[in-house]
This record gives sequence, structure tokens and C-alpha cells, in this order.
Amino acid sequence: MKPKTLNRLLGGLLLCFYATAAQAGGTHTVLVFAERFERDLTGRWEQLKFGRPTEYCIVDEGASPCLKAVANRTCSALLTKVAIKPATRLIARWQWKINHIPTNSTDRIAGSFDHTARIIIAFDTFLGPPRTLNYIWANQEKIGATLPHPLSGRAQMIALESGNQNAGRWLAEERDVTADWHQLFGDKPMPEIVAVGVITDSENTGTQVTGYYRGIELLAE
Repeated sequence: MKPKTLNRLLGGLLLCFYATAAQAGGTHTVLVFAERFERDLTGRWEQLKFGRPTEYCIVDEGASPCLKAVANRTCSALLTKVAIKPATRLIARWQWKINHIPTNSTDRIAGSFDHTARIIIAFDTFLGPPRTLNYIWANQEKIGATLPHPLSGRAQMIALESGNQNAGRWLAEERDVTADWHQLFGDKPMPEIVAVGVITDSENTGTQVTGYYRGIELLAE
């Protein structure tokens, strides 16, 4: 058996183990979304362009495939539409890596607001643009900081990593999306999730950066 095939098989068995362990512990966990970037993006993922488009493609990085995003003075998101009902607790998991943060970038100023890696979860808020949770690899903010997008309070940010200290390394993240929604948007019930996506951009800073994303999952309890 080829190494890559074996790794993917082991990954599937591990996922089954986690699900079984959760049920045995009294918590029923359901995988409601998973993207491992093992097949072509066409038909499921689409770009949302805010300027010249970032280049998104699937590559093999180490033992498994991932999404590679190269921004060269570009700005676009890559999104997939979903319809995920609110859960008592919704967990997001993924891995990501950057080559470096954009030079002279910030997290709060529109004219220098670029990020090498950002995960987006969009909610159906009926009126106006969707509200979004944005998990960012921050440029200057401390890990754990929360902040609005400099152009819209409907997009709220949480800094999970920051700066170049861990650049070049794959890092795994896990977030309680339900708790983050209530922290950033108040006590209103969390709406249905309508899209999941990523953004790698460098248009404002006029730089070139590369971000990588792997194994994006949402699990409902």
C-alpha cells in the first residue's frame, strides 16, 4: 500500500475512533462538514473576489493534500456553501501554515489589513450581509484578541496565532464556534451556517504571501 493511501486510511480510522469515544463518554458528536482537499475544487468551492483573485490550488504537502493559497497583491476568498443548523455546541477544527505575515500589515487599519491565513464561517442573518466569524493568523494582535473588521462590525475576528514566530510550521486549531458566536455577537441564538471559507490576501500591503489549509471540519454536539 502506498504511504499516502495508508495515511489517509489511518486518518479515517482515527476519525471513527474519536466519534466512538465521544459517544462512549456520553456526548454524541456528528461530523456535519469535512473538507480534506483530496479532490478538485471545481463545483463545490468558488471565489469571492474583492480585487485581483488569489491563486488557490490543491497540492501535496507532506503526508496528505492541502489547499495552497498564493496572494500576490491580490484579495479573494474561497468559499463553499453549506446549510448547517445550529447545535448546542459546534466545534471547528483545522490545520494551517504560513510562510510569513504580509510586510507592514496590521489587524485594525483598513489600508494595511491583509492576512496570510484566515478561516471564515458565515451565518444566515436574514437582513444585510451575513455575519461572519473570522479566525485569523494575526499580524500584530496578541493571541486571543477579538476585534471587528476595520470596515464592518458584521465581521468579527479572533486571533489564534500571531506574527512570524510559528511561520513554516503546521499548527492545529480547535474552536467552540457556538461560544465564539455568543462572545462576539451577543446572546441571540446562533443562526444557520451558510458558508465556510478561507482568505489569503495581500492587496493592501502590495506583498506576496502563501498560506496552507488542511482538514477543515465542523462537528455538532
